[in-house]
Amino acid sequence: MAHLMDAMQVGLLGCGNVGAAVARMLDEHAGDIARRAGVRIEVARVAVRDASRRRSVPVPPDVFTDDPFDVVRDPNMDVIVEVIGGTDPASGLILEALSLGKPVVTANKELLATRSGELFRAARAGGVDLLYEAAVGGGIPIIRPLRQSLAGDRILRFMGIVNGTTNYILTRMTEDGMTATEALQEAQRFGFAERDPGADLEGHDAAAKAAILATIAFDLPVVASDVYREGITGVTVDDIAFAGRLGYVVKLLAIAEALDGDVSVRVHPAMIPKEHPLASVRESFNAIFIEGERVGPSMLYGKGAGGDPRVKSILGDLV
Repeated sequence: MAHLMDAMQVGLLGCGNVGAAVARMLDEHAGDIARRAGVRIEVARVAVRDASRRRSVPVPPDVFTDDPFDVVRDPNMDVIVEVIGGTDPASGLILEALSLGKPVVTANKELLATRSGELFRAARAGGVDLLYEAAVGGGIPIIRPLRQSLAGDRILRFMGIVNGTTNYILTRMTEDGMTATEALQEAQRFGFAERDPGADLEGHDAAAKAAILATIAFDLPVVASDVYREGITGVTVDDIAFAGRLGYVVKLLAIAEALDGDVSVRVHPAMIPKEHPLASVRESFNAIFIEGERVGPSMLYGKGAGGDPRVKSILGDLV
């Protein structure tokens, strides 16, 4: 990386909502980011499906290519940012970058929740970082605290609200008496829910995030299929009202705990006492409540759903 002191050259894989926002934010906040990083960070190559299509991003047209491996193999790229999503071709691209000694920043929770062991081994073998703060918890810095700040303690359990879409829906059902359908439509209108929200409503998204967090927290390989999963499709307004009369709030929780050398990881709707800190986490916000053997309970809280929080986490990893 001979030119690292001049500028860090980023190869961007994907230029959808998140990728385009990364490029825009690197351009708009270039001065601040350079001061924090000690070096300018520039998007130098971008891989997209159709390189001829015009895009409203502050990147020259000749930077685009429809061959993502061309970006990964470019000797001038110092770091690769993967925001394509899915497992293929993302896994092959990340593994190739790591084998070439290039650090990778990714927001790909699906890939990390299914093939994290292979990716971590490749990063170690290549002697480079694989950073993925944007994959879990939106704008909450949770990966780095688990990997570094709390590394000196033994984590006994964590439980958290890790899906902003379902939390928004449950909040509207709780506070306004909306049906799940009405609340979902409102979430989609405000950009807190995808057009196809199945992965959120059925708990797949939360299970993937729970697997990633459990892998770090307990230093054991946990994949999404290991996680017991139940979504919110069976939760009714009557269930929520009944829980409220008993002094509880209904939330979709990701829960993991160490039990006699084993680890239990599950995702399901749960009744939380109204006085518990997680009960007051509303709308699209996320929060993760961690209990360490010595440090005791800690909670991290922040924005979950939407592109901006994830983009900020990607930039944090780049810096």
